[in-house]
Amino acid sequence: MSQVKHAKDTPGFLAPIGVDSFFQPRRVAFWVMVFFIANGLFFEATQLLTAYRIVPTAVLFGIVVWTLYTIPVLLFFRSLDLFEQHPPLGYVLAFAWGGFAATYLAISANSAIFSLASKVGGPQYSADWGAALAGPSVEETLKVLGVVLLVLVARNQFPTLLSVVATGAMVGLGFQVLEDLSYSINTAIVFPNDNEVLPVALMLGTRGIISGIWSHAMYTSISAFGIGYFLTRRHKPFTQRLAVAVAAFAAAWTLHFFWNSPFFTDLGFLPSVLIKAIPVAVVGYLIWRLAGKEEGIYLKVLADHFVADDLVTPEEREALPSLRRRRHARTQVKKAKGRTAAKALHELQREQVRLVMHHGRYGAGTKLADHEYAVRRARARLNAMTSGHHVEPQ
Repeated sequence: MSQVKHAKDTPGFLAPIGVDSFFQPRRVAFWVMVFFIANGLFFEATQLLTAYRIVPTAVLFGIVVWTLYTIPVLLFFRSLDLFEQHPPLGYVLAFAWGGFAATYLAISANSAIFSLASKVGGPQYSADWGAALAGPSVEETLKVLGVVLLVLVARNQFPTLLSVVATGAMVGLGFQVLEDLSYSINTAIVFPNDNEVLPVALMLGTRGIISGIWSHAMYTSISAFGIGYFLTRRHKPFTQRLAVAVAAFAAAWTLHFFWNSPFFTDLGFLPSVLIKAIPVAVVGYLIWRLAGKEEGIYLKVLADHFVADDLVTPEEREALPSLRRRRHARTQVKKAKGRTAAKALHELQREQVRLVMHHGRYGAGTKLADHEYAVRRARARLNAMTSGHHVEPQ
């Protein structure tokens, strides 16, 4: 077994101590989440049933369209190995908080800010700037509150920046999908003709495809970065950690404000979207790159300390910290041995990440046999494809 250094020797990384489940009926934060998610779910169901009586086709088509919209985004998250960060329940709660609790709570708060803007600046000011004032102030606060609640539910599920950033992205995705579904249905209700499919398709194109990449999932992952820094940098001064958390939230707020503002709208829809997307893309890229780099270091330290060379070879250890290098290895195998072999290598890499993450949670603890067998089985399948000889895992 390769022995390099202990996880505790790397600043910001904690020694494995095990993890809590996201099902925590003894913790107040869990029931706060459940209460507001249940309220939001009831509210959304009531709204959909009411709208169904008016525009039934739009409701059904909208549910199908936005469900289908969510699937490739989830597959993209899976391709980045983000789902290895938490058990499924953690992501279900994150998506549900964003989709039901945050959207439900945002309605009355957004309305109050629009009303206040109208009283202060007049109806036109409210129409021009209401969304820019209400959206980031209310929605970013509610979404990041969901991340904080999940941390309070299961603190030791979040050992790295990426584990928090990925959760924030899932909260934001839930908010984005349910908000866009509501916009689709409301547009169908007031649409100037009886076509109930077209308004949903228009919302999918504008809010889902053109604007979707630069939307809530990105904003919340940025603000969640600050929460992650505060949690994982306990060797840093408290004031510095707090300042980074505040700065990350301020960045998400500012980007959301800029997106909702009437700036550049006179240039047309597409030019306006392009200009507003640039800062979101730059900040989002830097946040995800930094979180991914730290995650790679974390995986490498764990693998060097806990995992034997027959499970993760020295060459594979060098590629393990980098998603780009793992993808490059698959590309090389695909060129030499074909698509099926590349998929087999991808499965091996994923099982290796799962094994290393298991060590990060439990040390040299329980249930290792299943993960080790999965790695050996994936390697045997890859060897059979690349060498032409089938090898059974031991």
